[in-house]
Amino acid sequence: MAGDREVRVRGGVTGSREHLLWSNFWALPCLMIFAAAGLTSAMLALDARGGSAWVMDAGWPLNIPPTTALELASGLVTLHSAFATLYFSITLLVLTLAASNLGVRLIDRWISDRTIRFTLGLLLSLLTSSLIVLLSTGGEAAASEEIPRLSLLVLVCATVGTLGWMANALHHLGRTVHVDTSITRLGQDAATSVSRNRHPGPPGLEPTAGSPIRACNTGYIDAIDTERLLREANKRDAFLVLTHGRGDFMIAGEQIGWVVGAPGEWISQHIACSSFRSDTGGPLFETNLLVEIAARALSPAVNDFYTALSCCDRIAAVLAVALEVHHAPQWLTDREGTPRLELRRERITEYMDGPLKALRQAVAAYPSVAVHMLNLIARLPACDTGDEALRKFLLAHAEALADHATARAELDQDRTDIAMAHAQARQNLSLDRL
Repeated sequence: MAGDREVRVRGGVTGSREHLLWSNFWALPCLMIFAAAGLTSAMLALDARGGSAWVMDAGWPLNIPPTTALELASGLVTLHSAFATLYFSITLLVLTLAASNLGVRLIDRWISDRTIRFTLGLLLSLLTSSLIVLLSTGGEAAASEEIPRLSLLVLVCATVGTLGWMANALHHLGRTVHVDTSITRLGQDAATSVSRNRHPGPPGLEPTAGSPIRACNTGYIDAIDTERLLREANKRDAFLVLTHGRGDFMIAGEQIGWVVGAPGEWISQHIACSSFRSDTGGPLFETNLLVEIAARALSPAVNDFYTALSCCDRIAAVLAVALEVHHAPQWLTDREGTPRLELRRERITEYMDGPLKALRQAVAAYPSVAVHMLNLIARLPACDTGDEALRKFLLAHAEALADHATARAELDQDRTDIAMAHAQARQNLSLDRL
């Protein structure tokens, strides 16, 4: 036992720097630029050692003279410069428009898209290679063996391939910022977050008998590397209980968990802390983003009730998954099947209360959306559960939504539709069905 010795976790200072560095939008493009510079230098070295002569011996159209090589290298620089400027400008434009309509907190999700970052890195790396090749081409008076024909050939082939890639990249960019794509991914991520496969904890373990884990920094838990924590815990025969999860706000000095069986200085390397809340905030944050998108869509400036309906669909899907989750303490296991790490799992009545209230306030003035949400609650298959607290929780929110929507409705037909949907939801949630 580690006794009463406290473990001070600095919010994953090392892990946080690595995480923030790689999550930076320009991290992958910069890495590709440096790699392109190295590969281009290697190609130029091959040209100097006979590569250019080998290409020239192939005859037309590869035996280009110095004047043509200079024009070709200059044209490639112009082409890739235009491509990089165009793609970056389109990226900024669509992200700005989408952020104004959907919410600025989705920017983290969009800029972390690997295809967008790879495409920008590809264009910038080809521009870098073109500049280096142009610098090495020389003028009209350059000797034939000084022309980097092999490098120019490879660069031209890469440019042709990039033209094909750009068609896919522009399509992907448009789909990435499409509202339905964002809603779908948010809903899927939230459902995945609440349905993680876990196992019963080790028998006889008393977590409070271990060493408290306290935070030295104030901020949000940005990431928890569960795989490495399990691997390190297995090496040390340790057991961890984390009372704060991904996306939670921690205060310096606050206890965020326990470690039993070994000193826990190694824990901080696998918990990343951030000064602001990112898109990796777990089901609560992701559900709140869905509510925010729905509220913005129903605003007079956007007036897109179909988007609000899509958000309601995904929120209902999260509810269905959450209702089927067993809420008893459960643990993640290492590769040997031994429970090593317990992550906090909140009940649906705790983390869905706020989002459902915000959703009710947003959709109350729109009878069609309110009726749609009530119908979704009436269709939840998880309502066959015998958990009385969950039924009462959903019933209270369904009644509040129906009352609020009825009070805001202006036509008797709307009130009738709301009442019918409410009745179906009450029937599905009725405790008499058990």
